[in-house]
This record gives sequence, C-alpha cells and structure tokens, in this order.
Amino acid sequence: MWYFTPYILLPLAAAVLATMAGLQAWPYRRLPVAQAFLGLMVATVWWSVCNALELANATVVGKLWLISLQYISVLGVPFCWLLFALLYTNRTHLLNRRLVIGLVTLQGVILLGVWTNYWHRLMWPTVELMYTASGLWVLTGPKGPLWYAGLISGYAMVLVGTVLMIDQVRRSRAIYRAQALSLLVGALLPWVASILFVIGRSPIPNVDMTPVAFALSGIAFSIAMQRFRALDIVPAARETIVDQMPDPIIVVDTHDRVIDLNPAAQALLAAPPNAIGLPLAEVAPPWLREQVRDRYEGQFEVSQTRPDGDVAYDLRCTTLRDRRGRSIGRIFVLRDTTLLKQAALALQAAKEAAEAANQAKSTFLATMSHELRTPLTAILGYSEFAREDLRSRGQHDLAADLDRVIVAGRHLLSLINDILDLARLESDIMQINPEPVNVPELISEVAQTLQGLASKNQNVLTVTVEADVPPIITDPIRLRQVLVNLVGNACKFTERGQVLVHCYRRAPDMIQIDIHDTGIGIAPDQLARLFQPFTQVDSGTTRRYGGAGLGLAISRRLCQAMGGDITVVSEPQRGSTFSVVLPLQPPPQCK
Repeated sequence: MWYFTPYILLPLAAAVLATMAGLQAWPYRRLPVAQAFLGLMVATVWWSVCNALELANATVVGKLWLISLQYISVLGVPFCWLLFALLYTNRTHLLNRRLVIGLVTLQGVILLGVWTNYWHRLMWPTVELMYTASGLWVLTGPKGPLWYAGLISGYAMVLVGTVLMIDQVRRSRAIYRAQALSLLVGALLPWVASILFVIGRSPIPNVDMTPVAFALSGIAFSIAMQRFRALDIVPAARETIVDQMPDPIIVVDTHDRVIDLNPAAQALLAAPPNAIGLPLAEVAPPWLREQVRDRYEGQFEVSQTRPDGDVAYDLRCTTLRDRRGRSIGRIFVLRDTTLLKQAALALQAAKEAAEAANQAKSTFLATMSHELRTPLTAILGYSEFAREDLRSRGQHDLAADLDRVIVAGRHLLSLINDILDLARLESDIMQINPEPVNVPELISEVAQTLQGLASKNQNVLTVTVEADVPPIITDPIRLRQVLVNLVGNACKFTERGQVLVHCYRRAPDMIQIDIHDTGIGIAPDQLARLFQPFTQVDSGTTRRYGGAGLGLAISRRLCQAMGGDITVVSEPQRGSTFSVVLPLQPPPQCK
C-alpha cells in the first residue's frame, strides 16, 4: 500500500542535487578521484530514491524490501567516500588490492545478510509497523548483531576518510582550503544526521533525517565543483608536483599578496614560514621585486648579484584567471639558467677559438704555399732550360733524369696550388670572375685535354650536350678546374670502361653536367666524408691512384662559390655519377 507524505520530497531533492553534482564531475571521469566521486554520487542517488519510496510505503513486506535495496548504498557510500578521501589526499599507497578486496568482501557479506534476514534474523530479529504522530508509517523493533556490524564498518570507513580530509584541510594552503572544506562539509552532513537518528536524537522523531543532510550535501558538492573547482585542482597533486619542483614558484593575488609559494621559492626568498598573506614587497628581495613589478605575461631574463658571482634566471610571468576570464592573480616561475649561460659562453669562446685556429691554419697554408711556389717555379724553369740544353747537345740520358725531376716538380706545384685554393676558399678571399661561357666548347676542350688519360686506362670518353643549353655567366677558369678534376677522377678510377659527360638544362634558370663512370664506385658509408679536405675513400685508393684528397673538396666549394653545387650518386663496383649544378646567372655575391 502506498501513500503520499511530504517527507519524500527531501530525499528526492537530495537525489536531484547529487545527480547535478555527478553531471558536473562527468567530464573528469577518466581521473581516478573523479571516478570515486561519481561512485559516491550514484550511491547517494540510489539511497535517496529508495529512502523516498520506503517513506511512501505502508506495508512491512514493502518497507523491508525497499530497505534491503537501500542497503546497497548504505554500505556502498562509506566505501566510495573512503576511496575518494584516499585519492583526493594522494594516499594511494594505502590503496592496495588486498584492502579493496577485504572491504568489498566485508560489505558484501553484510549485504548478503540483509537480503537473507528472514532466514537467520541476525539483522532485524522482529519488526513491527507503527503509525507515528507525524503521519508516517515506520518499522520498529530490536537490532541484531549483523546490523551493528554494518554500522561499525560503515562508520569506521567514514571516520578514516573524514580524518584524512581534516588533515588535508589542515595542511592545505589558502587557495585550496575552501575547496577541501566544502567537500568535507558535504561528506559529514549525512553522517551527522545518521548518527542522530541511530541514537534517537533526530529533529523529527522516528524520521531518518539523513535525506535532508543529503540535500545539503549535494549543495556543498555543487559549490565545490562550481566555485572552488574541485577535481580541477587537487591540493595533494599540488603538494606532490609543485612542492618537489626545483624551480621557485610564487603565486600572488590581485593585490600582490603572496597566496602560495613552494619550498624552492621559500629558500630563494629566505621567506618566513608565515609568508602566506604578506605583501610581495615585504617578502621578495629588491632585485626580484623590481623585475616582477607591472609584469603580467611574458618571459624575461633576470640576474641576482651574489658575493660568489651572479646567478641568471629565466623568469616567466603568467596571469591567473578564473573561468570567466577575470584576473585573480599572477604566478612567477624562476628557472636557474646560470649553468646554461656559462655553457653558452664557453661554447661561443670555443667556437671563436676554433674559427681563429682555422683562420690561422688557412693563413699559414696560403703563406707557405706562396713561399714554396716561388722557388719551385724557379726550379722547374731552370730544369726545363737545362733539359733543352742537354737535348741540343745529344745527352739524352741526362735529359731523361731531368724529365723525372720536372714531372715530380709539376705534381708538387699542383698540390701547392690546390692547398692555396683551399686556403683562399676557407678564408673567403677566392675571387670569382663571371663572364659569358660557351659550355659546349668548354666541355669539349676538357674532354680533349683528358683524352690521353682516358686512353691510358682503355676507357671510352663520350660527351653529350643538349641543344637547348645556353651560354651561362660564370667563371670559366674555375668551371674548367672543376670539370678537369671530376672528369679526370672518372678516367683515373675507371679501367676498360666508359666515362660519359652529359650536359642539359635542368630548369629554366639552371644547367646540370653529369659525369658518369663505370669505375670502382664508392660505398654508402664513405659518401658523407667524400667532400672533406684531405680525404679519400680508403688508404688503398691513395696508394694505388695517388692524390691528396683535395680535388673534390675544392671543386665543391668552387661550385658553391659560383652559386651551384656538386652531388654524387654511387654504388660500389657499379660506378659513380657526379652532378654539377650551376645557375645561368651568378648570384649577387659573385658579381
């Protein structure tokens, strides 16, 4: 039998408020603390609805059945509250599998006893239906040992969770204390009402005021969600993360009063323990006070003068805003960048020293090249003059010895010229003299010059120039030097094969000259250092083919000085293709 009583409106209102609080927490459902909060709200809604239905029922069987359903939440709410308190206060180390299984088993046994009370009568030995003066049908009778076991277990979990929350309120800083207090009040109200009902001190006799407390609890939770951003900012997370950060963090309100600072900031400022609430001007030293004045957003470099040397900081200022976008304060984060500054200065000094050493090396090479080339030129001149004189006298055996001297001298002069070119390129004093160049004619001259070297190694040297290749503006001497080196290398490192020179227009403003050979090729791991000075692919190549490893380095830098570049594609024992890319018009720095 059902009847209407206005008392059912109170638990229904509590269910509505708890539902609203749960909906506000739903966006954070992936957080463990939010999941515990949602479980608490779901249990609250179930308890409130079942309580409202039990109040509206006037039969013993109906009330016992509804109370049995209600006990799902009566036993579940303490468990969810304990979980929420452990997670909110960051005491997850206490939340292990054995504890959870033990608590669930305990509450499950009590719930099973509630549902099977008509067999063993350990929950309610006898019950009677009584009509009270306030117009309510209520059940009365003695309580069994299982009822007291459920009471003790539930209150024990609530007590532990409440102690944890009280401790969190005590340890929380000002900006988090209101948040924790609102949650604590919301949790305590239903249990205060429940205790009053159990000891017979309920404001309305024979009526459980717990639903009324649930209504007030829902309001407290809603305030915590809306105003104090519960689940947005968990103070325990702040203590775990912010307090352990090595960077000083200072938070001030709109009146520049300190409302939070971590231990690193306290050490930096030498602030007293009661610095919270004091004006920043009284806490911060002059060097920092001047730097943060009137700064709301941005990143700045500041320094602190100490007897043992200056300390550099990276200062980041951020304006704190509420959900409506209104300014509520500022946060300052200082990061010690002294070591980074010192490392940067040391790196800059090392770079300058390396550049000076490189410049000194280039100057030395250029000077020595000049000093060596002058007497070597005289030696070659006198040797050629003496050779011709010996030939005119018929002393050919002596002339042959001078031939070897002249060949060796010319080779040495070529190396000296290469070193001189490299020194000029590294010193950026190489002169590029652009002028109109007929590319087909220049390539043909280079091929004729190197035809003897190609024939010596039994190679076939082929030249192909596309008809649309126009004259270009570049330095003909330097371009000839590049092509002689590349085509000469192709002929030198190829035996009984082919050397193909192909020139074509790569783009409307660019030409490309490919020098392809079928020679020894280059391994992939050696391509990266191929264009470095004094480098050849391996020592065996140097012994067999000779050379100082300067030709490719000079050729590439010459091409870059003329506005182009050299690339290479190669495969061991299959050959190589060197590609020279040059613009039709030289870049401004070459003119």
